[in-house]
Amino acid sequence: MDMKVVEAKDLEDPSSIVEVLNEGEVGNMYNGEEKVKLEVGGHDNLPFLEKDCRNYIDKITRLRLGEGGATAIQNYFLKMQDCAPKSIITNQDKAMKNAIEVVFPSTRHMWCLWHIMKKLPEKLRGYEEYEKMKFILKNIVYESITLAVFEERWSMFLEIFHVSSNEWLNGLYVERQLWVPAFVKDIFWVGMSTTQRSESMHAFFDGYINSKTTLKQFVEQYENALRDKVEKERHTDFNSLNTQIPCITNYAIEKQFQAVYTNTKFREFQQEVTGKLYCEVSLSPNNILSGDFFVKEYVHFGEDKHRSVDFIVHLNEVNCEVNCNCRLFESKGILYQHAIAVLIRHGIFCVPDKYILRHWRKDVKRCHTKVKISYDNWDVKPEGQRFDKLCNSFYEVADLATNNEETFCMVMEAIDCLKVKLTLDGSGCGSGQCCANLIKDSVGNEDLNNTSNEKRNILTPRVVRSKGRPPYKRKQSKVEQIIR
Repeated sequence: MDMKVVEAKDLEDPSSIVEVLNEGEVGNMYNGEEKVKLEVGGHDNLPFLEKDCRNYIDKITRLRLGEGGATAIQNYFLKMQDCAPKSIITNQDKAMKNAIEVVFPSTRHMWCLWHIMKKLPEKLRGYEEYEKMKFILKNIVYESITLAVFEERWSMFLEIFHVSSNEWLNGLYVERQLWVPAFVKDIFWVGMSTTQRSESMHAFFDGYINSKTTLKQFVEQYENALRDKVEKERHTDFNSLNTQIPCITNYAIEKQFQAVYTNTKFREFQQEVTGKLYCEVSLSPNNILSGDFFVKEYVHFGEDKHRSVDFIVHLNEVNCEVNCNCRLFESKGILYQHAIAVLIRHGIFCVPDKYILRHWRKDVKRCHTKVKISYDNWDVKPEGQRFDKLCNSFYEVADLATNNEETFCMVMEAIDCLKVKLTLDGSGCGSGQCCANLIKDSVGNEDLNNTSNEKRNILTPRVVRSKGRPPYKRKQSKVEQIIR
């Protein structure tokens, strides 16, 4: 902080203090504070407390980091515009939301439901009927099947508990299309609704790293985790291709899914077939015109309690299209028991291919399995060598074809023709997609015979003092002192 600036300001004016702090660098403010004390003749002459100064500095730091983070995110998203994702799940972050809306206007954005529900104690514990409010609110969020049901239950909740003026609840209601399950079930989320450990990359490293893992240990354990995951995936793929889980019924629809789905997903489908036993199907009064069926599902909870939930399933006999207002197939990709019950009730025992998602098929060869990793032996196999050589040639062609539009169109036309020919011959990778999205660095530019297996020597990074009081210097309770 420039001390000449301090001399020019009126320290009795609080706005001047803010202006002085704003003109300085955040990183040097703590040192500048001591200089300000000297300039004004001591701590007693300061028009503000040290705590207020530090709180203001922390606030400015957070604001600046927030703007910087949003800018970095937006710049990253701009580079991804050519391959914009269909959907994104993030925390309840305003900067992230704004960046996604600007860069990916057609991408469906959803907030992490787990993080929102985790805030219930913090936001509502002050109310006398907190436990009852929490139970009912969770029921409204998770059990509202349609938008109209959610709107009605939410209004009743605000009226019963007199919380219409709660800013947090009102803010959530305004953004309800980003987090309420009833509003986001119309798009395929692969069964994900949160960014917590069980549904994110954090679970990928379970058993290998923890909160005390150093950067050096993480780099070393990363290889072990990746090796373990790849080996498990290959073992699972082998089992799916060479073993079959026996059917539990004689329905042809179960055998249809048994033949194409992986063992893991087929088990999930079998649970839905079993769940059909708890579904009671009845005809709608205007079934002839609409093709609607009423499905009453008996849901068990606790030891011996159950309740019934009503669903509406629409069946189009012409194209064998079935839709349920629970929209679980649209969001999770598994044909649910309500639809299965109606199909079997109507004598339909085989479903169109659109209900057998390629994502769950066991006969699909995925291009990401060809990415070369340090411990894998893919690059020494004939398939791996051919793959590397083809990719290196494609990169050379790409460099030459980007000079003008005519050359680019010529190369793209040739690639499309080759893709069609290879697909018809059955010799492609089977993904139906180009492997150009593979990481360029994963395909080395070295000659096929010059494979290097040497490992880099990873050194421990420099120790940097973290913010705050060290853990071993914190004030300990009497219990901790006695134990030690």
